[in-house]
Formats: sequence, structure tokens, C-alpha cells
Amino acid sequence: MAGNGDFTYRDGIAAVQIVTFSVPFIFALYFRWTRRIGWFCIGVFTLLRIIGASCKLATINHDTQGLWAALFVCESLGMILIIFLLLEFLERINKVINIVGKWIFWAPSIITWIDIGISIGGWVSVMHVEHPLLPTAWSQASMGLLAVIYVYLVGVFVIFWTRRDKYFQEEKWALHAVTVCLPLLAIRLAYSLVFIISSNMTFNAIKGNPTAYLVMTMLPEVAIIYVCPDVILFVLTLVHEIPWI
Repeated sequence: MAGNGDFTYRDGIAAVQIVTFSVPFIFALYFRWTRRIGWFCIGVFTLLRIIGASCKLATINHDTQGLWAALFVCESLGMILIIFLLLEFLERINKVINIVGKWIFWAPSIITWIDIGISIGGWVSVMHVEHPLLPTAWSQASMGLLAVIYVYLVGVFVIFWTRRDKYFQEEKWALHAVTVCLPLLAIRLAYSLVFIISSNMTFNAIKGNPTAYLVMTMLPEVAIIYVCPDVILFVLTLVHEIPWI
């Protein structure tokens, strides 16, 4: 079905997203080439945001269910990648100065695969409901798991924070990056939780209030996805492969 051809405030945000997330995507390719940490999470996250924003712009002239479904999937899968990116920073510290057992970093991957399965089930389910943009049991379960993983991340961070006097300068920078990003991620998580709990369309990432999306989703994500590559590029020199890929 043809769109109405109007370029809205939300479309403007999507256009900025394409430009903004393209830069860290290029850095992710460089990190992959140089075998640095973070390349997978940064690369996939920014790619999802670029694809999602492109789908949003495409709906201006082609208002199809397929484009909206693609946008829904791209918006749904981003936060877990940021969580794992921050866990990589803590794992980087642990690789140099052993603080916790390696299993601490493997445990969240189990929940993640469950969450991915739930997200796929949610995508299938919204294709067959009368109001596909409203929260479903699938989306509520997925967001619940995300909240659990975030709390887990905070718990691991606290352990590393209490041992910070043992770190070398590079490890302290890695910890500072997580310190900055955790509150930003909390804002992003709160945006989705408010919608899931209340069904308030103001906080719907697809057709909600553009300003709420800008302030509570795009800006926190941009800040995180620029802080992390900067630290990886200019500070962190140790490289390794991600064990759960």
C-alpha cells in the first residue's frame, strides 16, 4: 500500500539515525579486522538501527506490513547487544586481573538465546493480532528477561567496582565506560518497560511520541555506542574472541 508521502518528525529522527549509526558501524568493521573486542555487538546493533531507520523512511511512500514488521524486529533486538557489549568490557578487565570465574560471563548467553526465541515468537504473533503494536505476552516475557539480564549486569559491575583499586589504567578506563553507560541503558530500558507495563502508546518505539523516543531511546543509544568504540579504539589494546559466538 502506498504511503501518504509526508516526512514527519519521526522520519527526521530515522534519517539522523542512519547517519549517526553509520560511523560506529565502520569502526565495528575495523575492530573485526584488528580482532578487538566489541566488534560483533557494535556492528550488529548499529546495523539493526540503520536497517530499522531505513524501513521507517521507506514507509513514507510504501506503507506495508512487511516494513513495519522489519522495524518492529530491529527495535526489539537492540538492548541485549548493548548489555553484552558492557559485559565484554568487564570481561576484558577479568582477562587481565582475575576477579570472577569465567562462567559469570557465559551465564547471560543462555538467557539471551531464550530471549531471541521469545522475540521471534513475538514477531510471528503480532502478524496475527488485531492490534500488533500493543504489548503481547511474548513482548512482556522478552522485556522481563531483558530486565533480569540488566540487573545481572549491574550486579557484576558492582563486584568489579569494589575491586577497582587493583586495576591498571586501561582497566580503569574500561570500568569508567561501563559506569557511564549503565545509567544511559537504564533510561533506554525504562522507555520499553513503561510501554510494556502500561500500554501507553507515548512510549511505543514504532508509532509513539517522537520526542520521548528521541530523548529516552535514540540519544542514550547514540551516547553508549560512541563512548564504547572510543574507549576500545584509544585505550583498550588487548584483543580476544567472544566465547559465545
